[in-house]
Amino acid sequence: MDALQFLANSKPLRSPRPLYVLAGSDRFLKRLVLERLLTRLTGEDGIDWSRSFYTGDSEHLPEVLSEMQTPALWGTRRLIVVDDADPFVSRYRETLEKLVSHAVSAVLILLVDKWASNTRLAKALPSDAVLICEPPRPKQLISWCLARSETQHGKKITTEAAELLVELTGGDLGLLEQELAKLAVYVGSRQRITPQDVDCLVARNRVQTVWEILEALGRGEMGAALAILNRLLDRGEEPLAILAALGWQLRKVAQVAHLLSHGSSENQALMRVGLQPWQRERVWRLVQRLGRRALRLYDWLLQTDLHIKSTHLSPRATLEMFLTRLLPPPAPVGQSSEATARV
Repeated sequence: MDALQFLANSKPLRSPRPLYVLAGSDRFLKRLVLERLLTRLTGEDGIDWSRSFYTGDSEHLPEVLSEMQTPALWGTRRLIVVDDADPFVSRYRETLEKLVSHAVSAVLILLVDKWASNTRLAKALPSDAVLICEPPRPKQLISWCLARSETQHGKKITTEAAELLVELTGGDLGLLEQELAKLAVYVGSRQRITPQDVDCLVARNRVQTVWEILEALGRGEMGAALAILNRLLDRGEEPLAILAALGWQLRKVAQVAHLLSHGSSENQALMRVGLQPWQRERVWRLVQRLGRRALRLYDWLLQTDLHIKSTHLSPRATLEMFLTRLLPPPAPVGQSSEATARV
């Protein structure tokens, strides 16, 4: 079952499964799902739960299985959570298979990064006991923002504002939650969060600073661009939020470059992308500087996003490497950079 589908339901679970698996790479989404699962499990009247929490490297893991099969005292039921449980699953797979097929007086919740669907254990579990916690798609994120803003923060956010917020945060659920909380405070007694609110609180300062980075690169000043980037990181800006703001601008550059490569004029391309008059000069300057390399911006943005989320390189180093890709190479002697950068 998809994690967001599970989160949309708050009814108590009347017939709990003996084993639940929260599988995927999005740790913030896992935390939300775990909180909702615990609430739905313990929301049933007349039943008390004894809770235990372990990590996958805990020396007490053998006790988990014993605890699963030991009746709790005074009519309570046991609820056991194991985080980082991939090694636990590998080591005790056969025992877990037996637990799934027998009635026990406990519920075991495993948080894992990977979950192979072709194993006997996976096939023994019903679909509603395996909750997939992978990064949601943009449309799912927008729907999540609309619901989360109202249920968690007491404010309605317009669809346009949610779309802008998702674009600016790069689709990271943790960042979205932080920004929704700040927006709820920002609007005060007003009940609606508008695109203008998102622009003022989330976009304006970050995007303006990102433009300073891009303009420094357009002038060939890598040192200045890196200094601005490091200033953003040092004041606590999230790397994914910085990349999202960069992407918001660079996707417009890529769109213009694509239209130019298919025969559009400068004015036609800038107008079709929907740029405001004050944006056109900035974007056109970057299109000229990047030349045909602007057609590769989508790939570079995607690669950088994946590297920040999954590689051993620090986010700072990953962003610095991304910026070095954007700096146009020096023009040959006797030839202007504009001549070499023509799309």
